[in-house]
Amino acid sequence: MELETVLKHGRKINNLLCITAMVTCLYLFSLSGLSLVQAKEAVGGNVPSRNLKLGVVDLNSVFEKYEKRKNFDAQLKEQEKKHQKIINDKKKELVSLNEKIQLLDLGSEARRKDEEAFEKKNIELESYAKFAEKSLMKKYKDYFENLYTEVCKEVENIGKLEQYDLIIKKEEPELQSGGISELQFKVGIKAVLYHSDEIDITNRVIETLNKKYAEASKGK
Repeated sequence: MELETVLKHGRKINNLLCITAMVTCLYLFSLSGLSLVQAKEAVGGNVPSRNLKLGVVDLNSVFEKYEKRKNFDAQLKEQEKKHQKIINDKKKELVSLNEKIQLLDLGSEARRKDEEAFEKKNIELESYAKFAEKSLMKKYKDYFENLYTEVCKEVENIGKLEQYDLIIKKEEPELQSGGISELQFKVGIKAVLYHSDEIDITNRVIETLNKKYAEASKGK
């Protein structure tokens, strides 16, 4: 058995944070078509447009600056390091066993037993690498679902408290791209083409979330 085939499984974990970051971006994009809040309906008819109170929120900025998200990323990276250490230890064990096998006579009973042990440990490495990947991916998925719900709830609270009629999600895509298809995609996801600074409540949302998180963390 080629040792390279064995060692390639240990490389999977190195790219998990990049993969989960990509999953995070794709997950948030899947929600980009939704309005975050429609806060207060007019009673007895439509409200004239001049009286509407509107707001916009940059969700990417909220997620980037929310301390709870930062702390979770740090925790996940620590978990990734633990998985990586276990995988590295298993790789070293396989390398050592392979070196031992090469010194044994072909067809000998000792070599046969060590080759069987090598196969078993190789399967264990593959299984653990898959487990580590699925575990980290699931944690990211579950966490961002909860985090998105929490952020939306906070925007809703602000909307109701300050009597907004509508708060929507704005996009600030990076337009530099490698091709026309990618550029068209980025342009297509930008829903808000213009808004005044006065209706941007992104910082308000971030400050409120971080304040609540800091207060909740003190009690732990």
